[in-house]
Amino acid sequence: MKKTVAVIAAFAALWHADASAGTYVLRSSTTGVIVAPAVVPPEEPMNPQPPETPAGFTLSIGGMKSVAVGGALDLRPVVSGASGSLSYSFSGRLPLGATFDVASGRIAGRALVAGSYEVWVSATDSSGAEVTAEIVIVIA
Repeated sequence: MKKTVAVIAAFAALWHADASAGTYVLRSSTTGVIVAPAVVPPEEPMNPQPPETPAGFTLSIGGMKSVAVGGALDLRPVVSGASGSLSYSFSGRLPLGATFDVASGRIAGRALVAGSYEVWVSATDSSGAEVTAEIVIVIA
């Protein structure tokens, strides 16, 4: 019975501890007297640092960025200064009818809806360095 009370008292003390201050107060299960507080410093958040982009690692997008509705899109990345193999990704909004190929970084298809579409294409090399190019695709 005493062990159960001690365990419950320990959990209650921890439950009501002020975690934002980094201190925990434990009380004796038999006397209720405060034991010396244990000070736990708050942990520093670890933010991963992006790898440095090597000098000369560039990305641009070649091809017609403005086409008529129903016209064919064929935009391809032009990369220089990369180390090893590349992987591609994009963010933004592609025109309806267009697709993005993650293996080659190519945007292709038929543009079906008029509008202006802002897209960011990123290339990452095998060292983890990344470059991004912004393009605006205009469908008129």
